[in-house]
Amino acid sequence: MQHPERSRLVLGLLCVVLGALPLSIALGFIPIVEGQVHAPMWVVALSGIIFVIAGCMIFLGSQSRANDFLAGVLCLLFGAVGTWVSLFSPSDGFSGGVPLLPNAANVTLARWLFGGGALICFALSVYAFRRATQSSR
Repeated sequence: MQHPERSRLVLGLLCVVLGALPLSIALGFIPIVEGQVHAPMWVVALSGIIFVIAGCMIFLGSQSRANDFLAGVLCLLFGAVGTWVSLFSPSDGFSGGVPLLPNAANVTLARWLFGGGALICFALSVYAFRRATQSSR
């Protein structure tokens, strides 16, 4: 059976490696075919940074102020990506939805849901930042 420290190391390293791929694409180290990515490169970069931060949080463990601070940053980035999806993403990127609703209504519903999720992420980031700055632990 593996030790918990070894499992944390493996999972943290996996997250960092997975985050390196979208970061490499966003920074131009990995070329992409035109039209293959349907989001701005800053959104792709944020996606990679989210994975890297998650890996760092796994390395740190759950009982540290640094982890709380990184949780705030992570939720803030999730909120930024959700905000972009709800306000600026192209309508043809949404699929699925409620079967009896027309496509325009499904897109509007999806945008509202992403926006609501972004607001929840922003609220969670405030909580995490407040927790990171509390004097007693």
